[in-house]
Amino acid sequence: MAFIIFDFDGTIADTLAAIVRITNRIAPEYGYSPTTPERLRYYQSLSTPEMLKQAEIPLFRLPFLLRRVRREMGSEIGTVPIAADLVPTLRDLVAAGHRLMIMSSNSQRNIQRFLALHGIGDVFESVKGGVGLLGKARVLRRIVQRGDVDFSQVIYVGDETRDIDASKQVGILIAAVTWGFSSREALAAQRPAFLIDHPRQLLGAAQTLVNPSWIKRGHRPPAATRPRFSESMPGEREVNPSS
Repeated sequence: MAFIIFDFDGTIADTLAAIVRITNRIAPEYGYSPTTPERLRYYQSLSTPEMLKQAEIPLFRLPFLLRRVRREMGSEIGTVPIAADLVPTLRDLVAAGHRLMIMSSNSQRNIQRFLALHGIGDVFESVKGGVGLLGKARVLRRIVQRGDVDFSQVIYVGDETRDIDASKQVGILIAAVTWGFSSREALAAQRPAFLIDHPRQLLGAAQTLVNPSWIKRGHRPPAATRPRFSESMPGEREVNPSS
């Protein structure tokens, strides 16, 4: 049985268009230039550190911007679509005995409203919202250190390079999905354990944890990040669409 932690924006909810509308609308207030389609594609090709270096807004103001976007998203969430073909995959994961939860920078209220609108509130056993822009590793570490979670059975599913960074800091598997924010090339460059092009491939990723013999040696997280686990870190692997 796998314990699968999902990101929300870009992974479950296709919020990109709404986020661009919101951030462009409030750009004059925060002193940065509105995002053009060309600029957006460029940002999608960068890693998170590279993107932050080029941001026009000072790093200390980003938490305030993020909170504003969360509030504005409340009025947009009803029009946000869910990722194509994801719902049957989520239900099949649960039917196979896997446990699902959400951890996201979006607000708890927005996430729960979205889940209710799409009839999948019963799929996830818990939701953790309001995580800081660069705080995912800290929250992931708390989750995997819980007594009822087996380190070797955890997968984090996300769509940005920062999701890969966070997972590697903690030392858990990362399944990077290519239908969200970061481009497939940017994700692949970070060498995630799984590179997922279609939701059905998540079933194959979860199934590999039943027989983790493919895990490579020599990919262990720093000792400080693994106080109670001894498993090796996974190597990189793509899951076949038929899995």
